[in-house]
Amino acid sequence: MGYLAELGQGFRSHALDPRQVLEEAISQIESLNSELCAFINLDYANARQAASASYERFRSGIPLGPLDGILIGLKDLFETKGIPTTAGSQILCDYHPAHNAAAVETLHNAGANTFLGKLNLHEFAYGPTATSSHFGTMKNPHDPGKMAGGSSGGSAIAVATGMVASALGTDTGGSVRIPAAFCGIYGLKPSYESISRRGVIPLSWTLDHVGPIARDLDDLELLWRILSHRMNQQARPRINPRVLWIVDKNLDELDILVQQQTIIARDRLGHLSTVEIDIGTLPRGEECRASQQFILGAEAVNYHWAWLKTHRDEYQPDVRDRLLAHSADLAIHYIEALRRRSELIAYYDEAVASRYDFIITPTVPIAPPTLTTTHLGGVDIRQILTSWTAPFNLLGLPAVTLPISPAFLGVGLQIVGFRGKELELLAFARDVEAALC
Repeated sequence: MGYLAELGQGFRSHALDPRQVLEEAISQIESLNSELCAFINLDYANARQAASASYERFRSGIPLGPLDGILIGLKDLFETKGIPTTAGSQILCDYHPAHNAAAVETLHNAGANTFLGKLNLHEFAYGPTATSSHFGTMKNPHDPGKMAGGSSGGSAIAVATGMVASALGTDTGGSVRIPAAFCGIYGLKPSYESISRRGVIPLSWTLDHVGPIARDLDDLELLWRILSHRMNQQARPRINPRVLWIVDKNLDELDILVQQQTIIARDRLGHLSTVEIDIGTLPRGEECRASQQFILGAEAVNYHWAWLKTHRDEYQPDVRDRLLAHSADLAIHYIEALRRRSELIAYYDEAVASRYDFIITPTVPIAPPTLTTTHLGGVDIRQILTSWTAPFNLLGLPAVTLPISPAFLGVGLQIVGFRGKELELLAFARDVEAALC
């Protein structure tokens, strides 16, 4: 049973009180947030009101749903009615949406308490480091001198420290999986459009995914079922699953710790007689990375074009520079990248899926770097951090990260499934996790 289910069971049996759980979370926030910068804004009054309403529903035996009374954090890209939605930027400090994002409405219908505040992020989600926000640099809860990972850094910090039970993030090139790995917890990027993006401030319409960050795999599954409206869908477990375990000399040698932990994980999984493992390179990996980067840059510039003319100096410097660097991209190259994306999706859906059930990589090729790291071996740290995650945004395939080392080391394993196979992916991830214990 996952942590969210335990909370729900405790509320129903009256062994736990959602009001007390909230106060414990507030205590964590008061103790840690000033240093870690997980929350952008806080609203204890509304959160307490929601917790009291939940308490009364449980006392009357009529909870709203499986998340009633449970604290779920929201990355501040999700529009919230009447509550500021800033995207981590000075530009949107006064933006008060008229409606909730679709995912927020779904959480409310399931009873979730999302009113505690909005979570910090790399400005406009355009960066995997979480070091660039109008509201402060997010810091790794296990070592504040190191990166929490981004762009959903605040979401991962809040979950890892117990400020919230779980949180929603967005993922365009790894923004759920990278911070989850660096903070020693779990994250899921589902299949493209598996969870509604309506009411989520975009970075790249073609690549954006909504996904949960949580304390365990069961929680990821529950949240995915609720948010995708698939509560009754059944998994079809893979018998003798075929796994493509990805290696890349250039990436594998960047960090000996990650390399060692990944090899240990592969050896332990290899001892399962039911799993067939092939070792190889990521099929057409460089094509995936190049197309993802070009689409991301072009669509980000398109969204920000008007503000770049009127609010250029209000952007964080790194975000502004990235946007301006892509402002000269040609439409012909963007269209070519989209065409290549369609070709690569068909290739994976047909050729790769016919040979394998799952693909496994390290989530990130390095352990959390220091906050001031900008390059490693002459390569932009942003490119390194997204090396293993970004291809699967282009392809729209579901991918989960789980910790494979003590949480403070921040090393995760990424397991990728095929389109629409989230439940099979999570079931296999549990088998992998059991093999690693």
